[in-house]
Amino acid sequence: MAEEAVEEKKVLIVDDQRFIQKFADEFFKRLKFNVNLASNGYEGLKLALASKPDLILLDIVMPRFDGLKTLQVLKANNFTKDIPVIVMTAYSDRINVMSAIKLGAVAVLTKPLTEEVIYDKMRKVFGDGFVRSIIPRDPEEKKNPFGVNEEEYSSLVRGMVEEFLQYFTEQVTELEQAVHNRNVDVIRRITHNIRGTGGSFGYDEATTLAVQLNEVVHASSINWKDAEELLLRLKNRLKK
Repeated sequence: MAEEAVEEKKVLIVDDQRFIQKFADEFFKRLKFNVNLASNGYEGLKLALASKPDLILLDIVMPRFDGLKTLQVLKANNFTKDIPVIVMTAYSDRINVMSAIKLGAVAVLTKPLTEEVIYDKMRKVFGDGFVRSIIPRDPEEKKNPFGVNEEEYSSLVRGMVEEFLQYFTEQVTELEQAVHNRNVDVIRRITHNIRGTGGSFGYDEATTLAVQLNEVVHASSINWKDAEELLLRLKNRLKK
C-alpha cells in the first residue's frame, strides 16, 4: 500500500538552473514520484494547471516571471491554491522568506539543496510517517541513492560533476566579462547561480566566493577592486 501511495505522488520543480532541476529530478524519481520540470514561472503555471501536482518546489529568482509572482498567481487560482509550495532560494534574506510565507508557501529551502533538508521540509507537507516510509532503510541504498549498481553510480556522479565544471567554467567566463563591464545585474545573476549549485556538487569554496562577490555588488558603494580579487579567486578555483 505504501508503495502505491508513493507512485501516485506528483511533484513540479520550477527552477531556471539545470543542475537544480537535475538534482531534484533524480531525487524525486528515486522516491517513485512523477516529476515535471519548468524553467520559469510561466512554464510552471502551465504545468501546475495541467497536472495539479501534490507538491511544487519553486525557485524565487528566475528570469521573466519570478517565484514570488508565480506563487501569488498559484494561490489566487481556485484550481491550484491548495497545492503545497516549497519555495527555494539562494538568498536567505528576511524579505524573500517573509514574502514567500505571507503569500502561502509552506516552507522555504535555502540552496544549495541537500537530501536531508528536502526530507525535513517534506514532513511539513506529507507528514513524518510518509517521509519515513520513503527514506531508504538499507545502508547500501543510502550510499547509492540513485538505485543503480556501484559502477553505474560512480559514472553518474562523475558525469554530473564534469557537467557542473563545464557550467562553472562558462559562468566564470561570463562573470569576468560582466565585472570588466561593471554590469551589476549580470554579476548578481551569475553569483546567484553559482551560489545555488556549487555546494550541491562539493564546491563549497566556489559557493563562499560567489556569496562574497554577490555581497560586494549589493553594497551601496561597490568596491570593484574587491570584486576583481574575488573573481580571480573563483578563476583559480577552476584550476584546482
